[in-house]
Amino acid sequence: MKVHPYLTFDGTTSEAMTFYQTALGGELTMMMYSDMPPGDDIPEGAGGKVAHARLDLGNIILQASDRLDGSGAGFKGFDLQIDLSDVEKGRALFDALAEGGEILMPYGDVFWARAFGTLRDKFGVPWMIHVA
Repeated sequence: MKVHPYLTFDGTTSEAMTFYQTALGGELTMMMYSDMPPGDDIPEGAGGKVAHARLDLGNIILQASDRLDGSGAGFKGFDLQIDLSDVEKGRALFDALAEGGEILMPYGDVFWARAFGTLRDKFGVPWMIHVA
């Protein structure tokens, strides 16, 4: 079994997924827009939003879409954790994801790991960078 994160944004999926591709690497393999006529399943005004996006990061797939109902995104009760073995690679990922966001715990030495830090990126997604 594999668990892959699926994030929902309020109209910023395209920008967010492009940001994550730059920060994390990988291949953005899908960016499907919801340019479909309104109907039973597609609300009025949903055209141009991202219906589904996929970023392949090796053994992890990060997926996302815009909320078609306009109810807004809200990222609470979880963090996306990246585990690494290289402290400098962790620093680079932390700095890239923190750009325009909020650092919650600065990246550095901790008693339980060689390096650790937490942040909320500019889209509101919480991240932990952990180097065992």
